[in-house]
Amino acid sequence: MQSTSSASSPRPGRFRIPDLLRVHHGREIMALATPTIVTMLSQTLMWTVDTAMLGRVSSVALGAAGLGGMLTWASYSLFNNLSRITGTFVSQAHGRGDAGEVSRYTWQGLYIAIASGLVLQALGYYSYLVLPWTRNPADVQELTYVYIKWRSMSAVFTQLSFALMGFFLGRRDVRAPMVAGIAANAVNVVLDVWLIFGWSGVSLGGRTWLAAPAMGIEGAAIGTSVSAALNAVILAGWALAPWLRDRYALHRARRPDLPAIRNMVRVGLPSAWEGFLDMSGFLMFTVFVGTAGAVPLAASQITIQLLSFSFMPLWGLTTAASVLTGNWIGSGKPDTAAHYGRQTYKLGLYYSLIVAAVVVALRHHIFRVFTDDPEVLALGAGLSLVAAFFQYFDGVRMLSSGILSGAGDTRYTMLVTLLFMWGLFIPLTWFLVVYRGGNVHAAWLGASLAYALQGWFMWRRFVSGRWRSIEIFR
Repeated sequence: MQSTSSASSPRPGRFRIPDLLRVHHGREIMALATPTIVTMLSQTLMWTVDTAMLGRVSSVALGAAGLGGMLTWASYSLFNNLSRITGTFVSQAHGRGDAGEVSRYTWQGLYIAIASGLVLQALGYYSYLVLPWTRNPADVQELTYVYIKWRSMSAVFTQLSFALMGFFLGRRDVRAPMVAGIAANAVNVVLDVWLIFGWSGVSLGGRTWLAAPAMGIEGAAIGTSVSAALNAVILAGWALAPWLRDRYALHRARRPDLPAIRNMVRVGLPSAWEGFLDMSGFLMFTVFVGTAGAVPLAASQITIQLLSFSFMPLWGLTTAASVLTGNWIGSGKPDTAAHYGRQTYKLGLYYSLIVAAVVVALRHHIFRVFTDDPEVLALGAGLSLVAAFFQYFDGVRMLSSGILSGAGDTRYTMLVTLLFMWGLFIPLTWFLVVYRGGNVHAAWLGASLAYALQGWFMWRRFVSGRWRSIEIFR
């Protein structure tokens, strides 16, 4: 009997490893993350559709759109996380059940977004002053400016979208961002086909309607800007819907509240600098790769597009982790916030492993989606392998940043990003590509090392638990 009992009863620790691998509250996390993933993917598709269609125009147009997109997003990143910080304040206020504070900080976030967008629009218009610093060929610079100028026309709408998404996601209302993102992406596809390649129009009543000349890269940028504006309009309309008026009364305009704005800037500015340091670092990476020629630049741009399908779903998980962290801290339960953070890490790990397996299996074919240039295709298999490793490290970095941001621990993430992006990533890329004359594969291997170290340091911050006691409301 003793031996039977011993054989049939679980030994202490027998189920420890399976339990460690099991994701708890997975459905709850994914219920919040999935619509955000759909939203992020739809936004990524705007740039991806531009890239795929311009790849059929010319490699120069493809490279210019890549460089223009990086430059535009690098400048946007000066303010993106400042506009997004609305979500941190809304999530913690929502966790406390304080609808008045939700409304208060949403309106102040909108004022920050409008001011940020106007600055970005001006930067885009005058971007031709800095393009010579990229040392790219003259034809690439010319097309890059065209792309940036028209993309920047929607800067205010883009920043408003980030602030409004903070209002919705901080309250775990994911429907509006998802609907807005899908609708805007659908419009972008139609506009891209119409404006990039042109259309002879439709004859009706003796007249030709909707005819448009082939505008190439200019048409791609215009289409994306119109779609970004539509995204913001849908979110604003939803926020003013009758079923939200009684609780949040966003239809009643609030005056600028300087103490609240200062509070948001205090917490959001380090996060904004983190985003800028990350994007400007990748911008310098793109510039250094571009000095090797149009073909390596185009291949690197396709690699970024490939990675976007990995990090945008991970961004959905990151957003979910940030919202859940804010909600639980707001309700006075930091231990529960840490528990949900660990489960989100697990989901991110499993997703990254699946992506890596798919990319490795399809490494000889993925680049054909974007281009038929044989020189670019020759670089595809190697870059796909590097991307498979890179996206895992980038995922750890993103998830850690999201959890810490939800707690208001933004200064640490900024300092870590500064250290590894500008202390390692940029110098290493310059050394490998410019000084040593290395190829684009060496550049991406160096990037993987820098992001692995950055992700590890941010993960260690989460494990330390120092983020639990940070107070954002003053």
